Amino acid sequence: MSDGTYLVDCPCCKARIEVGKKTGKVLRHWEKPEVKSGADPMAEALKKIREDKSRLNDYFSGAGASMEEKKKELLDKFEQEKKRIKDSGDTSKPINPMDLD
Repeated sequence: MSDGTYLVDCPCCKARIEVGKKTGKVLRHWEKPEVKSGADPMAEALKKIREDKSRLNDYFSGAGASMEEKKKELLDKFEQEKKRIKDSGDTSKPINPMDLD
């Protein structure tokens, strides 16, 4: 919660709402937490945090591998283009867009 907002708990649906002080508009809305009867809410919250952490770790490790794969693909394309230019014997410089003025 920032200085310019209020947190309000809805008495009807038990949802939490963040409201802007100046505008009175709803900025964020959190659903009512589902609590299983007979379950420990702290244990459930801890379990959810662990699941989220493992999901994010998997995502970030996969993102790093994906970036490495993309880098390798781009380097291969660059090398192929260099080889194509070398084989064609074209030694002219490309047009510099700054020289078109």
